[in-house]
Amino acid sequence: MQLSHASEIAITKIEADLKRRLFLGGMLGAAFAFSTKPLSAQMKTPSDTIVSSDGISRTTLERYENSAGEEFRLVLTLYPPGVGLPTHHHPSVAHNYILEGVAESQYLGEEPRRLAAGESYQDKAEAPHLIFRNPDASSPLKYLIAYTVKKGQPFLIIP
Repeated sequence: MQLSHASEIAITKIEADLKRRLFLGGMLGAAFAFSTKPLSAQMKTPSDTIVSSDGISRTTLERYENSAGEEFRLVLTLYPPGVGLPTHHHPSVAHNYILEGVAESQYLGEEPRRLAAGESYQDKAEAPHLIFRNPDASSPLKYLIAYTVKKGQPFLIIP
């Protein structure tokens, strides 16, 4: 049986999504497996989660400080339906992976982008981030973000 061109493209996208999810799961598993803390100490407590006044929830899943005073963070972020940020910027590059929902993002000088579950993207360092929001009026947006900053420095800076 021969598949249609559309089916072949869909299968390719599904395979790529599965590979990304397996890779991400492996990264998370390795982060926990190679941690010097016992598993019970790695369990997240309410203090590892910050919820903003607009309902955006950020849970730090992993934090590691190197000898140069830089802190790597892996954060699970949840945006309620229709919620977004004002114009802001980031002090460093970040890698993001959409787990659920849809994100809309735009940097100065670029067209807006829509990103769906299974897609990844990079935040730019020091560039004005004009739009970042969950454009869906009924479903939440959930994504992982990994970045490095100087210890104690925020990643999200609103002018």
